[in-house]
Amino acid sequence: MRTSRINKVLQLWAAVAIAVGVGAVTTYGASASTGTGATQAGLKSIGPAAATGKTVSLAKGKAGIFLIGPNGHALYVFTKDHGTKTACTGTCASYWPALAATAPITTGPDINKAEVGKANAQKPDQVTYYGHLLYYFKGDSAPGQTNGTKIKGWFLLGPVGNVMLPKA
Repeated sequence: MRTSRINKVLQLWAAVAIAVGVGAVTTYGASASTGTGATQAGLKSIGPAAATGKTVSLAKGKAGIFLIGPNGHALYVFTKDHGTKTACTGTCASYWPALAATAPITTGPDINKAEVGKANAQKPDQVTYYGHLLYYFKGDSAPGQTNGTKIKGWFLLGPVGNVMLPKA
């Protein structure tokens, strides 16, 4: 009963975050060329996941539009993390390696460059987006796979820093 209520609250917050994100996208009308964030027109042009070589990019799949790393693999966030303090260490880190970048960060179209950063968390120079630490899932073996969404506490991250709940 309690889990059901928590899930409903999470879904409500996700809906609010998406609505606020969409409002921000349409209100501010940022363009991909300035790197200041997603636009509705820009998001419509996002294609399937593929290796881009960019530190952080966007891809479109069954789950929606989500972040990918330079190899085209989905990027995830962990609900047990607190800001830039990781809760994924030890065995967890072997299944959920951090996206780290020692070189300058590069971004694909419609990524808000101002919200991409680095933190010393699971690894030095772990990449963050809207303050969320980013991870790969060892169970994703090809670009665009999102097998990690089946694991409790792990979610894809959307274009405006929104945690994406699994589709029903």
